[in-house]
Amino acid sequence: MDIPTPIIEKQVIVDLLYGDEDYVSEFASASIESFTEFKTKYSKSLKQRDMETLRQAGHKIKPVAQMMKLDDVVTMYETSKIMLEEDASDQEIKKLAESMNKFCKQLIKELKQLE
Repeated sequence: MDIPTPIIEKQVIVDLLYGDEDYVSEFASASIESFTEFKTKYSKSLKQRDMETLRQAGHKIKPVAQMMKLDDVVTMYETSKIMLEEDASDQEIKKLAESMNKFCKQLIKELKQLE
């Protein structure tokens, strides 16, 4: 999966904050924490084929991802649920986990630049 760069459109965040750029740093910090936790739980639950934990991780991050227009996160998350339901191969699971990890690492890197 090719990761678009930049992933984050600062204006989307500013718009979420009703135009108040003073809170971008605070929003970025909270998002770093959320996506770091998600990245870990997502990868672990996907590799363990733990649908319940996967859903919990996704349920927590999906609204933020949608608000930030991070469609790739939502798409990979939804795909992972289908893959678990269809008992995808370990190789397919590993590949998707690696793609999400790579995406989240880049996302967190960009968020750190906004702090």
